[in-house]
Amino acid sequence: MVAAMADSDSGGVSRRGFLIQSGTGSAASLLGAASLPAVRSSAQAAPAPAAAPITEIGPGPVPVQLQVNGKTVAARIEPRDTLAHVLREQLGLSGTKIGCDRGACGACTVWVDGIPTPACMTLALDVAGTAGKGGRAARPVTTIEGLSTAQGTLHPVQDAFVAHDALQCGFCTPGMVMSCAALYERKRSQGQLAALSEGEVREAIAGNLCRCGTYPHVVRAMLSTAKGTGNGKNGGSR
Repeated sequence: MVAAMADSDSGGVSRRGFLIQSGTGSAASLLGAASLPAVRSSAQAAPAPAAAPITEIGPGPVPVQLQVNGKTVAARIEPRDTLAHVLREQLGLSGTKIGCDRGACGACTVWVDGIPTPACMTLALDVAGTAGKGGRAARPVTTIEGLSTAQGTLHPVQDAFVAHDALQCGFCTPGMVMSCAALYERKRSQGQLAALSEGEVREAIAGNLCRCGTYPHVVRAMLSTAKGTGNGKNGGSR
């Protein structure tokens, strides 16, 4: 008792106070537990929302539509198929190269919705169109084969690569051209093509690996075509 009073006088918690607090906490716990069944029963009474139907695709090939180089084509692809594999093996568009197959070298670069994209890291189903209820439209894909016009006229960037010898073994060239052409078209649409800088070109091809080391020629080709000089027959126009 003396100890309890001493604790109380010194600002601590007395034994009596401790017992009172413990009893209050236990009562609150019992009250909470008593009200729990009522809450649970009311939750069970509420109807559960209907689950959305699950659409399963695969594991075998499924029919889809692809929009490639302005044309809609039918294909049968497995959920695991990459866009690079389908372009090369099913559609015969072998201009898209597979280098590292890990999205690091840029050889497989194509445009998806006009944006440079590694085709080896893109599932074909992600860009494919599906039919039926809940289906979606195919996303536009452009490969190196679709960069020139229907009359066979090269894109100004392609023409510049030839004029400035911006290729050697040629394995990285399709992806490099696609990255550069995307930059060219973006600057052209903004009316800033003539102001294209070397830094912007280097940034655009940062994800494209050229083992032959033709980067100086690539930069020179891009700057010349942007200014409309030294670019062969197309003269920097489209």
